Amino acid sequence: MKEILKKIMLVSAAMVYIQSSYAQNCKTREELDAAPGQYLTAAQHPWPAARADYFINLKTVADKAIAKKTLEQVEKTEQQSRIGFTLTGGNWESTFSSNRYEYAGNTKMGSYYLQTAHYEFFCASGKQKRNSEYGTVLRVYANAIPLNTLNRFIKRTFDDRMGDKNFGFQYADWKNNLNKPGDKLISLFNYLSCNNTSLLEAINTGQNYFQDVAEEDVKMNTRVPHIYRYWFVKKNTTVPMLIPVSRKAYLLSLLEYYEREKLQFVKTITVFTADRDKSGLKQIEEWETAVNEKIDIVKKILATEKEDWLNEQAITNRTEDVYQNSKYKLKEKINYNRFWKFYDGEKKSEPLYQYNPAYFKTSSAGAAAPQFITIAFRYVTMPSSLRLLHNFTNKFDYAAYVKLLH
Repeated sequence: MKEILKKIMLVSAAMVYIQSSYAQNCKTREELDAAPGQYLTAAQHPWPAARADYFINLKTVADKAIAKKTLEQVEKTEQQSRIGFTLTGGNWESTFSSNRYEYAGNTKMGSYYLQTAHYEFFCASGKQKRNSEYGTVLRVYANAIPLNTLNRFIKRTFDDRMGDKNFGFQYADWKNNLNKPGDKLISLFNYLSCNNTSLLEAINTGQNYFQDVAEEDVKMNTRVPHIYRYWFVKKNTTVPMLIPVSRKAYLLSLLEYYEREKLQFVKTITVFTADRDKSGLKQIEEWETAVNEKIDIVKKILATEKEDWLNEQAITNRTEDVYQNSKYKLKEKINYNRFWKFYDGEKKSEPLYQYNPAYFKTSSAGAAAPQFITIAFRYVTMPSSLRLLHNFTNKFDYAAYVKLLH
């Protein structure tokens, strides 16, 4: 009974907080924009269940403790940027969250982030209310480049699609069936492509921010589109985080992938034989022939090309490769990741990059030890959002974030 009463009291307190922003009368947008807002730290989030799940995706006690300590320090650093700043037009509310583990090459990293969002005020029936959704949000990620919002510029280039099948070829420990999100990948699936030199420079140097919409294209007083401004904080500004993938390294990673395809033959043949599926066995024969052809093509290039040529950066073109497969009437399912040629700046060509082993080191403190920080400020060009953006940008303290890195 006491536990039930405690939960009721917690929910009631949360509702009091949420409703506390609704007391004022309002008539105009200007009144709402000038109305004082409230700050809410991650520890003050009104829902206990949400707080309990902040670090649910980190699996060890040590990783959870490091992530909590790091994000609390991140939160305090962000708070320092608001000294002397008057918050109006909405509340500025924080939460913590964790992502799955990821690998930078051979280095396992736990990823987690602070989210601080601006919940604007709006007027309903003459009363000021807090919007339940946000347009402006600051996210500070430890050990992650947010590829989801940056995918127009940087992305993982390869996956293991085989038509409608997913055999899990990308996972390093595929033989033991440890093929789940967050597991270590073989080299081919670690590669990133980046089509924007300004973004690449920002990531590798930690200098200047990158914005996904050019300043001259920003339209004022609108809520669409959302605009993102990014900072990348590094523990060492002289060592790049991303380095080019050589043609030789790329070709060798293709051979590694083709060997993974061959691992599937025995398993699939066993299934088709048990089912007495002659058409299925015929498909396996065709697949095996195609894989051997792919292997021969790559091995010939490695054997005949000069070392200088092989050491140049690999530039691929997935769209053109698929077109070539179609042009020669090759079956997609058995010719995925077939090599045709390297490209040189043609439309939709993709220069390949990989995480730099010289930058990423396994930490004795654990996988959650922060090795780099990405700061993403999403804003709209309305007055309250721009005030938050300009204040954060003008007072951004790079050195303070560097101190948080191991």
